Amino acid sequence: MIVCSRLSFGGAERVAVLWANGFVNRGNEVVIVSNLLEERTYKVDERIRLYNLVSTNDNKLKKWISAVSNIRNAVKKEHPDVIIGVMGTCSLVAKIATIRINVPIIMTEHYAFERPGMGLSRLENFFKFYINRLYALVTVLTNTDKILIGNRLKNVVVVNNPLSYLPSKQNTTKAHVILAAGRLDGWYVKGFDVLIRAWALVNGQLKIDNGQLSSTGESWKLQIAGTGSEESLNYLKQLCKENGVEDRVEFLGFRNDVEKLYQDASIFVLSSRYEGFGLVLIEAMSQGCACVACDYKGRQREIVCPEGQGSKFNVQGSNSKPETRNQELETRNYKFEACENGILCEPDDVESLAAGIRKMMEDDEYRESVRAKAIERSKYYSIENTIDRWEKLLDKVVN
Repeated sequence: MIVCSRLSFGGAERVAVLWANGFVNRGNEVVIVSNLLEERTYKVDERIRLYNLVSTNDNKLKKWISAVSNIRNAVKKEHPDVIIGVMGTCSLVAKIATIRINVPIIMTEHYAFERPGMGLSRLENFFKFYINRLYALVTVLTNTDKILIGNRLKNVVVVNNPLSYLPSKQNTTKAHVILAAGRLDGWYVKGFDVLIRAWALVNGQLKIDNGQLSSTGESWKLQIAGTGSEESLNYLKQLCKENGVEDRVEFLGFRNDVEKLYQDASIFVLSSRYEGFGLVLIEAMSQGCACVACDYKGRQREIVCPEGQGSKFNVQGSNSKPETRNQELETRNYKFEACENGILCEPDDVESLAAGIRKMMEDDEYRESVRAKAIERSKYYSIENTIDRWEKLLDKVVN
């Protein structure tokens, strides 16, 4: 049984549906308990039995009280061997609903156990380090988080999110497009302001010839896919205007053809100030995008530059004064790391990100090599491999 808040829009919810479909394809009986009163945007295999999580959406208190009753009734009817709770609220409600019912609950975390600057709130800290002790097992997305948790929690296992696409063939035709994706209302976390400023820096330091980026012989453009409020969109557009790149940035809004966007783009940029894992990163890699990722404390390194697949070269700038405009970027104090599967940059660092993007744009041979290796790397996260890891884990928990 999988308990999740809804079957639409959210990344964690999409992952839950991928798990469910993967389990049922292996011959497991699968039940999902979710809010069926809301729109469903993810396709659930018809062999999966669905139960409504809530009886109303009108009142939050009544909503979650009804969830306790609904989960308990579903458990009594279905007798699941194990329950997988998707994030904190659903896991806790499932735990309450199964009091005096002997069924193990696995709590799945989908966010990092730390946050830059302000850190976790007291409530978040309480859930992550105290409430999580109630469960038979807690899964986290990265080894970085497991190390961070240390001895504060027992029975912590790393289970990466699965890839929802089939890996692409390398010989797909690519446009001169740099792609980014994410909710516009979360622009600060996603670092879209950093990305726009970095893009302006790249444009300002490459020679402009009749509107073309002449170092590549062809114009590049930045696309940002994702929906958000008018306020967020207007802010980002104004930022583009202030940085002189309003004609080189395209906001795509909500798209249901993101896979096609990945297939068309040459480069994908993950500019997040912090990110628990980076599902969009493995998706882009699977479709042959050469990726430039801001690495939050090693979490994205686990994807792009894992142990045993080290750096191709480290680049560190100097503080000397540039002699020409084109040398300006190279002589600033920046750093990025070019690995076999992509480039890692410093989070919240405009110059580091600009340098990484420029390297990927200009070095055609490196970019093509990264594309091929990124596709191969993405196969580790295939749904088949993910379900293999899950089934071994479930066997241990149930036994």
